[in-house]
Amino acid sequence: MDETKESHNEDLEKDKTSQNYLGKGMEQVAKKLGVAHEEIQRLTDELQVKEKEQCKLDSALKKAQLEIDKLKENLVKQKENDAADLQKAKEHNQRLDEEILALRNRVRSLDSEKKVLGEMVERLKGEVCESQENKQLGNHSPGKTVGGEQREQVRQTP
Repeated sequence: MDETKESHNEDLEKDKTSQNYLGKGMEQVAKKLGVAHEEIQRLTDELQVKEKEQCKLDSALKKAQLEIDKLKENLVKQKENDAADLQKAKEHNQRLDEEILALRNRVRSLDSEKKVLGEMVERLKGEVCESQENKQLGNHSPGKTVGGEQREQVRQTP
């Protein structure tokens, strides 16, 4: 019976050693599991922070894109307005050019008329002088003119 008891004791010792080993192994596994759980929690928290940052960046990007779209739209409108203003200015300049041309033509016409009238005035002055000289000489006949010699004589008479 001693042998059986010894064998039983040995078995118990082996079981205790085995249980101790398993207990230590379980502790290590539990410890590793706890560390892994903490790491998972840390990474989860970090991921949530990154997701919040990403959400903020996405929102800022969306706002920036909307602002860019708005600026592009305003730029297109401004270009259209500028093109319309430029067209109006071109049309206005064209009208002014036409008016200037008409005024230049009118000035030329008036200059020609002035020249003709000036020549007419000079001719009429000459005729008036001649008519007065004819009256002084007693020559009242229409169409009869006094020659240059007679005019000279009239001027020399006291």
